[in-house]
Amino acid sequence: MKKVSPDQWIKIEALMDKALEMPIEKREEFVRSEGGSDEAIVDHVLKLLAASDHAGTFLESSSQSHLHDALAKMASVVKKDETENDEGRMVGPYRLVRKIGRGGMGQVYLAVRDDEAFKRYVALKVIRKGMDSEDILKRFKVERHILASLTHPNIARLLDGGFTEDGQSYFVMEYVDGEPIDKFCNEHRLSVEERLKLFEKVASAVHYAHQNLVVHRDLKPGNILVTTDGSVKLLDFGIAKFLNPDLSGYTLPMTRTEIRVMTPEYASPEQVRGNSVTTASDVYQLGILLYELLTGHRPFTFETKARGEIEKIILEVPPEKPSTMISKIETLQKTTLNPETVSHQRRTPFERLRKQLSGDLDHIVLMALRKETDRRYQSADQLLKDLENYRAGRPVMAQADTFQYRATRFIQRNQRMVLIGVFALLALITISIQSVRYAVDTSHQRDLIALEAKKAEQVRDFLLELFEQANPEFNRGVDPTAYDLLKRGAENIMERLANQPAVQSEMLYTIGLVYADLGYYQEARPLMERSLQIEEELAGNGLTPGLAQSLYGMGYLEDELDEQNSAIALLQRSFDMRMALFGQKDIRTAESLNDLTAAMYSSGEYPNDTLLTLWNQVLDTRMELLEADHKDIIETLTNVATVYLDIDNLDLAESSYKQALEMTERSLSKSHPFYASIVYNYGTLLYDKGRYQESEELLQEALEARRRLFGDENDGVANAMNWLGRAQLKQGKFVEAESNLLASKEMHQRIFGANGYKVARDLNTLGGLYEAVGRMDEARTAYADAVSIARISAPPFDYYAFVMHQNLARLQMQAKNFRSASTLLRGIIEANLPDWGDGDTDIAAARLALAECLIELGSKPEAMLLLEKVKAVFEATPDAFADQLKRVEGLLSRAF
Repeated sequence: MKKVSPDQWIKIEALMDKALEMPIEKREEFVRSEGGSDEAIVDHVLKLLAASDHAGTFLESSSQSHLHDALAKMASVVKKDETENDEGRMVGPYRLVRKIGRGGMGQVYLAVRDDEAFKRYVALKVIRKGMDSEDILKRFKVERHILASLTHPNIARLLDGGFTEDGQSYFVMEYVDGEPIDKFCNEHRLSVEERLKLFEKVASAVHYAHQNLVVHRDLKPGNILVTTDGSVKLLDFGIAKFLNPDLSGYTLPMTRTEIRVMTPEYASPEQVRGNSVTTASDVYQLGILLYELLTGHRPFTFETKARGEIEKIILEVPPEKPSTMISKIETLQKTTLNPETVSHQRRTPFERLRKQLSGDLDHIVLMALRKETDRRYQSADQLLKDLENYRAGRPVMAQADTFQYRATRFIQRNQRMVLIGVFALLALITISIQSVRYAVDTSHQRDLIALEAKKAEQVRDFLLELFEQANPEFNRGVDPTAYDLLKRGAENIMERLANQPAVQSEMLYTIGLVYADLGYYQEARPLMERSLQIEEELAGNGLTPGLAQSLYGMGYLEDELDEQNSAIALLQRSFDMRMALFGQKDIRTAESLNDLTAAMYSSGEYPNDTLLTLWNQVLDTRMELLEADHKDIIETLTNVATVYLDIDNLDLAESSYKQALEMTERSLSKSHPFYASIVYNYGTLLYDKGRYQESEELLQEALEARRRLFGDENDGVANAMNWLGRAQLKQGKFVEAESNLLASKEMHQRIFGANGYKVARDLNTLGGLYEAVGRMDEARTAYADAVSIARISAPPFDYYAFVMHQNLARLQMQAKNFRSASTLLRGIIEANLPDWGDGDTDIAAARLALAECLIELGSKPEAMLLLEKVKAVFEATPDAFADQLKRVEGLLSRAF
């Protein structure tokens, strides 16, 4: 490139500014026309435009001399980058491998320390020749000092630093082999919930930097990488600054207007204005990042590089709500996105995605993007806490803090408690009315009526007082959890109702039932036991509604704790008592029979036809006595569907689940726990029917619903992830499947411990995935770990443990390790034969594999005996086992 004079630079600056106003495709023609015969000016402007198109930063100043210097530096760097190749060069003890990034001050390389000490790959940043002015050298040192001050798991660490042989400064950072966060989220089709989790790690790192008085100033996807294991790393503090300059050890010049260093698409209003940059500027950039992760697009689109137009948009144009943006995204210029693509990348149907973003998420994002710094979140921590509140169902700062809003969020977060509380109140009123119906004009029965009315009034007052405690005014802004309210209620009952045993029993039962339904079983037990004790004392040797109810509550709790024998005994007593008091056609009788049948089902000791008869009886009663779409009818329908599933009547099971799902949507909404449970069961049913795509969609919905209801650490959430992974595996979506299956296993390990039985089942499914993709060593390890755990924790005669052993044996046979395989197969046959019998087809399949091992090991006589037994079993249904019979014949011929 030809040398230019100062006068020519003035013309270059003016022509460059005009060219940037032009559409990209017309710039070259414009420059050649305006530049005329002055080839030096034309060449420089075209080179600078090319560099501008690829530049990652937006450098502006009100100082013309500074712009002149910056353009000169850009031109010299462009020329140098065209010719220089630093690969293989030694920088201190590090050998440069290849360029991996470019910043305004320096070049970043993948490098390796390859000396006698150790071998390690790192990212090495060295200042560019020609860019080593005093100001830039100081800023480079500031960046190194900033990195040295930050030690956080989500910030790339500073490892080393020094000078090259020719005096260039460099420093060495942890090398992060990852993808930009937006690309990672889209390629792995992360849901909104999963994207929020990643984003929260970024916000945590930014908050940590702020605590250390560092503002990043350039938060964008390219500076946030995610590795294959999901680790997030924040990079590039090249334009960061200390809020207290004295901390850096260097003083940057203050004799001219501060250079505005930014990336325009992520620049905050105060950066554009040239005002002081604070932590609120990083919050604004976090808002843009969150907007992009949720919608696939930034809040603003710049159709021109003209400085004035960009500033106008950033300073004046309000951003669209994220829920609105995804609806109109395909109308925007410079994007290939459409609503279908956005929803596909988030594994969420479009309408559900739009509803998910509307409301609190819209408000959170827009609060982070407010033009006025004092109206934004004042720290990354505030933004982080609001996202945590959103995910937990608590009120968020970004919403108007009205009583109605906080009360609505409380009810949404504790729907089961509210519904059960209301149901309990209605049930008591019903009991009172029923008591009047059965009463006659005797002193005893008048007392009974008065008692029931008293109980109903006390429960009503208690519930009103309980929910009054959720009032923000009562709590001075502290939002109580359901657990807090229940604990307070139980303490009040014990203290205030000691002299009113009948009322106290009713209240203890109500609180205990809510505790149990929320999963606080140990807290529920003493309340239920005390209620039952009181009712037995009050009843003497008689039958009372209160005793029948307490027996039911205690039986329900025992069933939840997997104490089926005790549960069956208690629920049978409750059912018998309610039959005697109210007859078969009564809601309370149906309630006891429903849960008695559930306990019988869980015990595994009752035939399916008996269970089906009992649950159909419950269903008939409830459909006759309750209004259409009542939740108790829905509950019984799902129970009936479960039995149909067990007897392999998949069509009737699907019909029942579908009907229950439609009823739930009409009467209880998709936010009700029943909906999450039914969607989950329906999804597993469709998996069994081989409709994997439909199954995946329902299981994804079930996973999101359970997360909203139960949080991130919950057995039901882990189960949904496991089944979702299975459905994805069947469709060949191996990356997504592995992610969900690993997450399920890790969560089950945290919940049940390393040797929990569900961990073994997760490992077995993972083994199937590794086997499907040809990672055989990992498959064998997963199967072996599953078998080891199953031997400790699996229940007797468990089918899944049987399959785990078979899977490991099959891979051992493939590896020609027939002795180990035969040991595994003998073990599961001997363990299950007494219970399953010689005619069981699974036993026959295991014997068939064992016979093949024995032939390979030279034990042909024993193999022939086994094969004859196997043949007899499979010949009973030859059409179903045609392939197995062919294998038997082949092995028999080898055994002779």
